[in-house]
Amino acid sequence: MERARRRIGIAFVGMTAAALLLRSQLGAALVVRGDELLVRNAYGDASVRYERALLFDPESEAAVDRLTFVALQRRSTRALLEGVSVASRYLRNHEKSHTVLFDRGLCFLLLREYARAFVDFRAAAAVTQNPQQYVFAGWAAKRSGRLREAIALWRAALSVRHRYRPAILALRELRL
Repeated sequence: MERARRRIGIAFVGMTAAALLLRSQLGAALVVRGDELLVRNAYGDASVRYERALLFDPESEAAVDRLTFVALQRRSTRALLEGVSVASRYLRNHEKSHTVLFDRGLCFLLLREYARAFVDFRAAAAVTQNPQQYVFAGWAAKRSGRLREAIALWRAALSVRHRYRPAILALRELRL
């Protein structure tokens, strides 16, 4: 009996040590498993895997990205607020994560919180210099009553990519 307890104790210590040493790999594996479920539209099961991935590796940008993606797919207020919460926790330590900023901005956009979406899209655009993010920031600015800033953002998109059609169409809509 004593031998069996000792073996179980050694196995437990070994598993605990492996989990601590390989936590980012375990987190990545859970993200991959979540992605397999996401492809099948099993949002609930995929979310569980992504949440577990964050337990193992709170620094996993991929897990946060996927959780907010699931929230965006569900489009319910509750899911979107949860997406905002997960993204906000991650951004406390990774404020320049353009992927998570953009995801949170999309959640705010669907929640019709245009001023908050504008802040996130503008921050993501500043990091990446991506014309798509400038255009999203421009539309959020326009929706929140900041027309001058919207025009400046659409022009910034054109300065990055001269013939970027979404920016051209946005400015054309205003007859500029």
